[in-house]
Amino acid sequence: MHLIKGILNCLFLFLIYPASLLLAQSPTPLEDLDVFQLQYAGAPEISPEGDQIVYVRHQFDIMKDKAFSNLWMIEANGEGHQPLTSGKNNIGNAKWSPSGERLAYVSNEEGSSQIMVIWLNSGHKASITNLVGSPGNLEWSPDGKWIAFTTNVPASSPSIGEFPKAPKGAEWAEPAKIIDYIKYRSDGNFGFVEPGYSHIFIVNAEGGAPRQLTSGNFNHNSFSWLPNSEGLVISANRSEKADLAPKNSHLYRLSIKDNSLQQLTAGRGPYENPKVSADGKKIAYTWYEDEFVGYQLSDIYTMNIDGSQQQKLQHGLGLDLDAYSWAGDGKSLNITYTKEGQGHLANLDLKGNVKVKTDNIGGASLGRPYSSGSASFSKNGDYAFTHSLAERPSEIAVGTGGKERVITQINDTFLKGKKLGKVEEIWYPSSFDGKNIQGWIIYPPDFDSSKKYPLILEIHGGPYLSYGPHFTPELQLMAAKGYVVLYTNPRGSTSYGEEFAAYINNNYPSEDFDDLISGVDHVVKKGFVDEDNLFITGGSGGGVLSSWAIGKTDRFRAAVVSKPVINWYSFVLTADGVATFYKYWFDAKPWEDPEQYLKRSPISLVGNVKTPTMVVVGENDYRTPISQSEEYYNALQIQGVESMLVRLPGASHNLTARPSNLIRHVGYILGWFEKHKK
Repeated sequence: MHLIKGILNCLFLFLIYPASLLLAQSPTPLEDLDVFQLQYAGAPEISPEGDQIVYVRHQFDIMKDKAFSNLWMIEANGEGHQPLTSGKNNIGNAKWSPSGERLAYVSNEEGSSQIMVIWLNSGHKASITNLVGSPGNLEWSPDGKWIAFTTNVPASSPSIGEFPKAPKGAEWAEPAKIIDYIKYRSDGNFGFVEPGYSHIFIVNAEGGAPRQLTSGNFNHNSFSWLPNSEGLVISANRSEKADLAPKNSHLYRLSIKDNSLQQLTAGRGPYENPKVSADGKKIAYTWYEDEFVGYQLSDIYTMNIDGSQQQKLQHGLGLDLDAYSWAGDGKSLNITYTKEGQGHLANLDLKGNVKVKTDNIGGASLGRPYSSGSASFSKNGDYAFTHSLAERPSEIAVGTGGKERVITQINDTFLKGKKLGKVEEIWYPSSFDGKNIQGWIIYPPDFDSSKKYPLILEIHGGPYLSYGPHFTPELQLMAAKGYVVLYTNPRGSTSYGEEFAAYINNNYPSEDFDDLISGVDHVVKKGFVDEDNLFITGGSGGGVLSSWAIGKTDRFRAAVVSKPVINWYSFVLTADGVATFYKYWFDAKPWEDPEQYLKRSPISLVGNVKTPTMVVVGENDYRTPISQSEEYYNALQIQGVESMLVRLPGASHNLTARPSNLIRHVGYILGWFEKHKK
């Protein structure tokens, strides 16, 4: 009996040992395939009464190599967490009905993007549209009868000439594509963009044929319902040759009864983002006096519903508002804005007084640590937002009764088994003028200050964007391979005031280079960086600055330049934003002042480059077309610089839209740097 009991005890220990060993294992560094396990929460929408939150949960499918999303609901107290949709579809733009009993959202679960409605009491759902184009900007009417939305309406395609028909059975070449409009390509939309314009529609909230409210060859974008549900205030650019004047939108009052438009603003736009107060007496909106430059601070105004008594709100923040809405009292606005890379939420009264409620918004941009995130508000002032930490992707948090708490933990279990690099904020003076520049260091997971580490300077794009203390799998993967990673916000970055961002207007690249190199010097002085192993990389605007930097200095062992602008002259004539780039980023057309374009182009410095350089680009990039990367690669080859061109098939400017390309992008960067380590 004792022998049998001993055998059973040994067998029991044998069976439980692997599980207990697994639980006792030490956390491991982030690995490439871990990207597919990460999830992040975004776009929280709090119910009108503030008791429930619906949000979008983003995930990745390792077998299909794509992102997908679903709607989840959670009570404000953190209980009752449950899915509202399931499947590997694209779902978003969720909006509560005014009563809180229904939820509208956009989904492609039935094959194409349509407006769906869920009746929350019963759990029943239905598609209420049968649209050809994708709907967006959903907004319920205050009486709950209608849902307004925007969608693209095709315009007539141009044609010219008369041609004979091919004989029956003949295999003739495809006919030519005839183009007579300026926006014929758009990044992320593969192939050519057929002519069309964004228009506003309404559809009965219980289904039926939608009704088009706007018309003409103009784009109609943001809008806000009037409280009596009899019309909307809209923003639209209905100027002559609007395609060539993209920032000249005005505000109009649109009647649902007869589709008539009454213009409320005068002069030159852009007048945008109208928000009508609950009592229908006021409109909040943004406007600035357009100076035709790359960056201008957008101010917030209010006016009466008839367009009279326009008044600027002197909030003194010196920052753009990311979003705003009227508070329940009708006497103030709930606002979000980004300061020093971090999202803030506050209340702004009509006298300009600002009361900050939280400064933890962000983390909803998986990849690199861009400032991002969103928030929503209930009628009683409670709010939900995407909560940011450098150690994890965004989660949902709520603020109720003056207290704030995170109510989801969708990555906690997975990340407890991972050892991430510590993220440290730094400030340092620029060598150019002593201006303080903000940055962050990511340390290798097992960092030892007595050792020397290679350093990667990673530069953000935009250039009018900002990084912040947010989770970043791309840069964490670099740190996991033993690199110290530095990312900063050089001048030109937003969230530091108008002067800081506008410094590079008609002056890019310039002293932003000094800001970046000063950051490298600052970290090197800390004593744990191997000065013989400094590396540089960046994408888009970061591709501009990394290619510019290696034309100015040869201190980097190797560089990876991703999706850059190399030649401004050819760029402004081939990019998908030609109507904006030539007019707002330069003060003359290319042929009027070619020297201006050349002196700011990295191609002008290619004769100085000695740094081994890899160039990475998506083959379907229409924002910084692949020809820009090819120009640079060919110039490097002619110069005899060790170089390599990496073309990602099917990828747009968003190189890492597919998770495998995020992994590959990091792999190409690290592979090139490892090859050139001293």
